[in-house]
Formats: sequence, structure tokens, C-alpha cells
Amino acid sequence: MTDNRFPVVVIGGGLAGFMAAIHLAKRDLPVLLLEADTEWAGGRIAGGDPETFDHQGQTWSFNSQHGIHAVWGGYDNMRAVLKEFLPDLTLRPSTGEEWINRWGTETRAVEAGNSIRSTWIPAPLHYLQLLLLPKFWRTITPLDFLSLPGFIISLMWATGLDPIEEKVRLDGLGYQEFFRGWTPNLRATFVGLAHSLLAAPSSKISLTSFIAAMRFYTMLRRDTWRLDYFPSNPNESLIHPMIDFIEAREGKVLFGARAKALLKNGDGWDIQFEDATHHITRTLSAEQVILAVHPSSAEKILTTSAATAAEARKITFPPSLRNANIRLWFDTVPRDGAMGGMFTGDFLVDNFFWLHRMQDEFIEWHQQTGGSAIEVHLYADDSIIMKRDELLIIEATKEVQAAFPELRGHFIHGTVRRNSATQTQFMIPLDEDSLHVNTPWEKLYACGDWIGYPTPALWMERCTITGIAAANAVLANQQDPQPPYAILPPRPPEALARFLGMVVKLGRKTIGRLIFGIAKAVRG
Repeated sequence: MTDNRFPVVVIGGGLAGFMAAIHLAKRDLPVLLLEADTEWAGGRIAGGDPETFDHQGQTWSFNSQHGIHAVWGGYDNMRAVLKEFLPDLTLRPSTGEEWINRWGTETRAVEAGNSIRSTWIPAPLHYLQLLLLPKFWRTITPLDFLSLPGFIISLMWATGLDPIEEKVRLDGLGYQEFFRGWTPNLRATFVGLAHSLLAAPSSKISLTSFIAAMRFYTMLRRDTWRLDYFPSNPNESLIHPMIDFIEAREGKVLFGARAKALLKNGDGWDIQFEDATHHITRTLSAEQVILAVHPSSAEKILTTSAATAAEARKITFPPSLRNANIRLWFDTVPRDGAMGGMFTGDFLVDNFFWLHRMQDEFIEWHQQTGGSAIEVHLYADDSIIMKRDELLIIEATKEVQAAFPELRGHFIHGTVRRNSATQTQFMIPLDEDSLHVNTPWEKLYACGDWIGYPTPALWMERCTITGIAAANAVLANQQDPQPPYAILPPRPPEALARFLGMVVKLGRKTIGRLIFGIAKAVRG
């Protein structure tokens, strides 16, 4: 900082903002990171106030958090960053993922994760491995075999359509179009998968976003469906170590600083922000700025700032969604099984994570009490999410006990955390109406899970990639430019998926030319 002007200011303390900040700090560039929350940085991996209750004559306290997040196999850049910047962090591998389906009063479960990722059947047909599992047969009916042609056609179609690379949104088409010709039972399984992959209810999932998620997470390679979890609350295992890294290199994370406007100041920027600590509005200057906030905040900042408003009004900002997670404690343990999974069919909640199998403080709780704890996520409309806590806890408990009947009569305590509307409703970034890492404004860059950049990645991996890319843009635009950090490319599809994708794309082009020729002839 010279003459009250910072070399670079990062607006937003979510994962993307921290990824940009630590990479700049490593190059000895002092970073000021503005975090709107007065206490909990991290955005959608933020911590929260402790959840406390009494049991067996003792007061127990557990760290709250936005929700459990998995580090998927395809998160190559994020894994590389964790290994380089947080070498003491050891992720906890998933023991598997259960799919639990309920129709009426009948509930059936099958472990699907290990089966799919370890099968000999190549992608994109590796889901057929489920048909070889005896337990899976109990979750389907003979009628479901009638879905196989439609199922394979849908997979083929998605293998040959890359919505992000081809910049295709297919506006107006919901993801239900993917399931034409499928039976309700098989459709319900993949509806549950869609909710979990996109953290959204059915009404908020487009066809192209579902295809993009399927391609990135599970469709093109078997090894991308490999999950690891943080061994403790991300606030402890990830956010605080990154803050320490920044501040050890003359940077600073300023809490309670909510950016309001950007003003052009010569070849740099002035940033107006609310200082919640002192209850005043302040202004600071920066040579370069990285905007790392969720879409609604970015829209508000950019459209109300005179220097950016005209161009910002041309940008389509994705909607933001609210979600909730519900934690339940029991004085006994469920059957042996996977760390987590998803609920499908008639269940209200969408996925689940056994906390006493993955995070240290809950493992200690289990060892001392013999109890268990589960976190379930709810992706639904506000009319459901905003119901009273006790109603959501009752409903979640009933559903967990329906899936794990050995827990009936053993409930101890429950909590509900409603997260503010900051979850991105994923939208395919286009060149003409999306915000990209290199914005229309000089020395102003952007990063986040909704920011345009040539990568098929979603969520935490897209945050990581765009954060590194924004840091690279800052490094290149200094008086003495520095070389960029390497960004790992996505893993190529498996041979069969690659071949089928080429065939489908060729077919699409041929049919497109044929339709164009017929239309031209009719007009002529």
C-alpha cells in the first residue's frame, strides 16, 4: 500500500475470492480482502454460531456451517491448491454413496457410488453397472427395463452436447426433457441426482445446466465420481489457514466491509463500502480490483456504480437461491454403511451426510456417547424452506427414520440453518451477456462459480479456476508483469465417451444441414 492506495483489493471472501488472494499473496503482492460478514468468511463454505444442547448431563457444542461440501474427483485444480497451500490438510475419502428411494411406505437403498466408479463398463454406460447389483433389483420394477432405450439415447445426446463449450442454453427447456421415455422410478433417481449436483429444486434446473453437471461430475469419466470430505468444519480446516497465509504476507482480511460502489480514479478504482464495525461508509483506493461476490451482489454493485452501470445493464446475472440444512442427533447409530448419499422419490430432503463418520468433532461425540449425527440438505422453494424450525425438524426426522428405522425412538436434538439466497442458479455463461474473468472495465476482474471462463468445471472447481485466472490477470497487468500460474486442463473423456461424443456431434451437424437445406428449398 502506498499513499493510501492498495495494489489489489478483492471484494468478497468466498472460496473464489480466497483463491485469488492466496495466489497473489504467494507472489508477495499485499492483498486487502473485503468480507461483508462481520465474523464468518467463506461464503458458501462459511462457518456459523455454535449449535449447543445438553445430553447425558453434559453441554455439547458443535460448529455450524453452510453445509457439507464434497471435493469431487474432477476438482483437480482445487486439490492441487490444497496440496500446495495447505499441506497439513488431509481430506477424508468417502466410503461410498447410498441412493435411498421411497414410494409411499416402501423404502429401498443401494450403495451406488463405489459400484459406478469401480465398474469395468466404460463411460458413459457405466451406470448400467447398477443392473448387476442384487440390491438394485429391489429398487426397480420390470417396467423400468422399458426405459433402457430412452436412457441410452439421453446419455448419447448428453455425451455429444457440451453446453458450456458450445455456449448453448436452450432457454425454456427444463431438465425433465432429458427423461423422455423413462419410467417414473428411474426418472426419480436422476431427479435426485440433479437436485444434489446443482443444489436446486426441480423448478430451477434447466436442461443445459443438468447436462453440464452430468458431464462434469459423472458422465464422461468413472474416476470423476470420487468424493473426499474436509475432516473438520471448513472454517477451521480451510478458511482460517488461508487467512493466516494472506496476513503472513502483509495482506489483510477486513470483516464487516460490504462494498457498495466502484468509482473510477485515474487508472485505478475507489471502492465505497459500509464499515459495519464503525457504522460508517468508507472509501479506499486500489490499483486493481477483483470482484468475487455472488450474482445479486455483483449486479447491485455494478449497476449502481456510474463507471460500470451502462455495460452492467447488458449483463444477465443468474438468480440466487436459498437452501437449508438440518442436523439431527440420535443416541444410537444407524446400520453400517456409507458416509452419505441422496434421497429420491417421495422424500422431501435431498441428500444426507453422516457427520460422525467424517468430521472430527462428531467422531468424538460418537466415541463418548455412542450416538450419531446426520446433516440433510433441503433444496426447495421458499414456501417450504421458511416453515417453522420444529416442522422441518419433525419432517426430516420422520424421513431419516423411514430410511434408517433402527433410529426410531432415539432422537435427541435437531437444528435448522437457513442459508441466505446466495446459491447460484447455474446458467451457461455466454460471450455476449455474461460476466467473465476479464470484465469490460480496465483493471477490474471477476471470479466465482458463475463467472465465464473456458472450463467445463462447476462450483468449487470453477471458483478455484476463475480465482487463479483473476490473479493471473492482475499479475499480468502490473508495472513489472509476473508469469501466470498454471491452470490444469480438464481430464479428457474416456475413449468410448469421446467416440460417442464425436458420432453424436457429427449427426447433429448432418441433421442441422439437412434441415437448413430443406428450409432453404421451401423458401426458394
